[in-house]
Amino acid sequence: MTVRLNRDKALGAALEASEAAARVLLGMSAPGESGTLKQWMKSPGALVTEADIESDRAISETLKRAGVPGRILSEESRSGRASDELTWLIDPLCGTVPYSTGMQHWGVNIALRRGGTLELAVLALPPLGETLSAVRGKGVKRNGKGWSPRAPGMRLSDVTVGLEVDGGEMWTRLLQRGLGWVPKCGQVNTFASAAYPLGLVCLGRLSAFVIYGVESVHLASGAAIALELGLEVTDGKGDHIDWSGDHERPCVVVGWPEVHAQLIEAMGRS
Repeated sequence: MTVRLNRDKALGAALEASEAAARVLLGMSAPGESGTLKQWMKSPGALVTEADIESDRAISETLKRAGVPGRILSEESRSGRASDELTWLIDPLCGTVPYSTGMQHWGVNIALRRGGTLELAVLALPPLGETLSAVRGKGVKRNGKGWSPRAPGMRLSDVTVGLEVDGGEMWTRLLQRGLGWVPKCGQVNTFASAAYPLGLVCLGRLSAFVIYGVESVHLASGAAIALELGLEVTDGKGDHIDWSGDHERPCVVVGWPEVHAQLIEAMGRS
């Protein structure tokens, strides 16, 4: 049986949840005083702090209180069944490392998926005071108002591209073979976050973003907003993404169409 979904109500709940998360994270952050946060490694190279947990709790409680359907699949927790038709894909603090050291390169990801389709999303960058939201087929809003940005550049050799790599082992493999496209870009920046550069792409401040080794919870909200803006979201070969699975994706490329095409070509030749 198909689950009935009021997408406007669900988006309202997601926005409320992102605001609750932002209050928690801004309240707990202490720039330059990372020692005040309790933090630990949940797996090798995977930092988590008490702020991640509290933000996750705030989001989950808000969604449940709103009575919106769907299981919750979060970076820090999960509820419901994998077979559920609707899934909330959440990263309550995307950019734990920069957050823990007082930098602003972090955000909050909330998206709702039905089967293999991203129905709606909220991507918040609290340090910048920016919140992007979208419902599939209804456009994008920036801080509650309609948003249609301009492309920041047309030539790959002149623009800045964001780059994120999941861990040291993958860096080792890519440095040996796979990053030959990097010198073809004007600049390449890395932020230790998916939400932050994705938000910048959707705000028209970055031309493209490449991430290696990424799960849906880190990517879905930014991807949904980018798609609604008419941007390209593909794998490293230029093929469109199937969102139905929760597996790690080897490479995802998000960008403004002109630069995205040049980037995919450069990646194919590297």
